[in-house]
Amino acid sequence: MSTAWQPYDFESKEEVNRLLERERVLNELLRGPLPPGLDLPAEAQVLHIACGPGTWIYLLVLNHPSLQVTGIDKSAYFLQCARHYLAGLDNITLQEYDIRTERGFLPERTFDLVHLRFLAAELSPTVLPEVIADLVKSCKHGTYLYWMECEFPTTNCRPCEQLVSYILHALEICGRCYTPGCNALGITAYMSQWLRRAGCRLVQNQACALDISAGMPAHHAFVQQTRVLSQQLRPLIIGAGVVSCEVYDAVTVQALEEMRRANFCGVLFMRSMMAVAP
Repeated sequence: MSTAWQPYDFESKEEVNRLLERERVLNELLRGPLPPGLDLPAEAQVLHIACGPGTWIYLLVLNHPSLQVTGIDKSAYFLQCARHYLAGLDNITLQEYDIRTERGFLPERTFDLVHLRFLAAELSPTVLPEVIADLVKSCKHGTYLYWMECEFPTTNCRPCEQLVSYILHALEICGRCYTPGCNALGITAYMSQWLRRAGCRLVQNQACALDISAGMPAHHAFVQQTRVLSQQLRPLIIGAGVVSCEVYDAVTVQALEEMRRANFCGVLFMRSMMAVAP
């Protein structure tokens, strides 16, 4: 396998297909798009943050066809894909919106459920709490915000662990690490605190260790996620001076090779929280 680095096109059919596979795996492992026991009105208003190509929305309305769903994403390309994927469904609204920079765009006290997940890659530790507070304001009084995040994995693959250490070092240098000086991203430790600061009452707190070992249902999706993340963060890591591009590329290739072996073992910690808006 060549170590020559090629930029990854994040607005491409390849990335759409990867996101579709990730959603399929998560839907199977989580047993549906919504947490068990969540009771929504038949025509509830649902807001999905960073909706991508619309897969979660499709699974949601497949199971709950009367819901009114709004999806927002910063990528016009993904929204175009979502409109194609969701064509014929008249209870869905898709809008281009960048939660990283835009404020005050979302209407207040409108939604019965706000759904968000995996925002650590998009938002800094200073911006994310502000976004959470804004999203809570868009919920109707007494309705729900459902949030999921994950940490970097623990594996038996030394190059994979080395790759994670490079990423954490670069994030710390750039002020993007949630727990500086630790060997974890640390975002899951803050979730309940930020929700409470926004005035929410926590009603569900679940954690799971997702088995990403070879032969398990989530393995292939995890390897693809690692491949994309390593390409996405390469400029950040090289620019921060953490390691040379030659060393980084060699470690990345070795990590991906070893993760595809039959003896690869790993777990990925995920935390999901359900909160009631004030």
